[in-house]
Amino acid sequence: MLRLLRERSSIAIALPILAVLLVGGEAAQAAGLQVNEASPRLDGTALSGTAAWADDPSMAFYNPAGLTRMKGGGATMGLALIDLDVDFVATKATAWGQPITGRGGSMETAGGSFVPVPSFHLAQRVAPEWVAYLGVTGPFGDQTNYPDTSVTRYVGTLSQIKTININPAAAWEPIEDLSFGLGFNAQFMRAHINQNFGLPTIPIIPGLDVLALIKAEDWAFGWNAGVLWEADETFRVGLGYRSAIHHTLEGDAEFLLPRSLDPVLSLLGVANPTTAEARAGMTVPQSLTLSGFWSPFSWVDLMSDVQWTDWSSYQELDMGFNYRNIPPDSPLGALLPQNDTVFENFRDAWRGNIGGQIHVNEDFRLRFGSGFDGSPVYNANRTIRLPDANRVLLALGFGWTVLEQVSVDFAYTRYFVQSGTLNDTNTTLDASQLVGAVSGGANVFGFQMTYLWDKLPLGLGE
Repeated sequence: MLRLLRERSSIAIALPILAVLLVGGEAAQAAGLQVNEASPRLDGTALSGTAAWADDPSMAFYNPAGLTRMKGGGATMGLALIDLDVDFVATKATAWGQPITGRGGSMETAGGSFVPVPSFHLAQRVAPEWVAYLGVTGPFGDQTNYPDTSVTRYVGTLSQIKTININPAAAWEPIEDLSFGLGFNAQFMRAHINQNFGLPTIPIIPGLDVLALIKAEDWAFGWNAGVLWEADETFRVGLGYRSAIHHTLEGDAEFLLPRSLDPVLSLLGVANPTTAEARAGMTVPQSLTLSGFWSPFSWVDLMSDVQWTDWSSYQELDMGFNYRNIPPDSPLGALLPQNDTVFENFRDAWRGNIGGQIHVNEDFRLRFGSGFDGSPVYNANRTIRLPDANRVLLALGFGWTVLEQVSVDFAYTRYFVQSGTLNDTNTTLDASQLVGAVSGGANVFGFQMTYLWDKLPLGLGE
């Protein structure tokens, strides 16, 4: 069996990297746009001890300095399944100053999603004091999806932000029990935003809606660092930092006009669909995490986490459009959006978590944890595209050593999200407005497989 694992190790390493590159991070259930599912093993403790536990390669995402605790090397493949529930009940909805409803007169809708978030981590000791690392994760994302016939359609239908973060790093232990880590981040972001624009008829006629489909993407770069101090084998403290990354997203927007207007559009020299160059600027924030790990007895480990995220650096999402096939003097150009600004006005967010691990026997471990995850969003700045709120999380998990070098981990986390209200108004000419109440929650199911080695697989390095 071990021989078979060695022979297939190169394939096992390549496949999860491909999976992360294809899927990336989409659904946000952590504060703001943050996706914390880089390590399903840590999910079982409600993200406690992220920068100090340092138990496998996946935890280097939170603190690369912890890599020096590895004897040789290892690879970790993780998958988190995020089931996000969002329910909205409108008390007021208007477009061009006129009241509107969803299909059948409904003022209610749902915008949840079910999204897989894979991750992959690889580490190898390259010298007595040095360990190298490569991680591929999806640390930021958002996905809400309301029907294009719902009461939200003139403010938002589909909102999807996906990131893929490629993070090479190195850890150095210059003196015993004190380690430092430094990493580079190449981050790909793709945004996909849909919504309807109603034409200014009296009353608003849904059959004359313009459907806007916007896609834009960008590569941007940042860095991360960390330090780990080990008082002894039972107690350690870690500090992890991730820098802000600024994206300038560029892509295309397609505006699908009602086919019934084709004769008029032809006279105006306007193509259907109409296309435009789209651009948007967005910054994902810096964060700082302080973690502790303590084993008071041989059969139990206790962990804690405090994280600060600089979400106040994200104040607005600006989108601009440069139309390709609308004559400059066309009246349609005045009706379609030229620029659209979503004012987020985020505040800084704090997360605090405590958790533990019980060693049931040599091969089986039971995990648990709870925490409070503060949101950068509050009633005054909540939007239908990101109806975020403070949340409490409860987690359970277990780990099983299947073979001497192979272990699997499972975790379940429930996010209890505080209900809230919103008053969301477009900055475009139609000034569409949504007022109402939003509620929801999230279930996260995590799976991880870890393969550790003292020497490189396939006899490499011998």
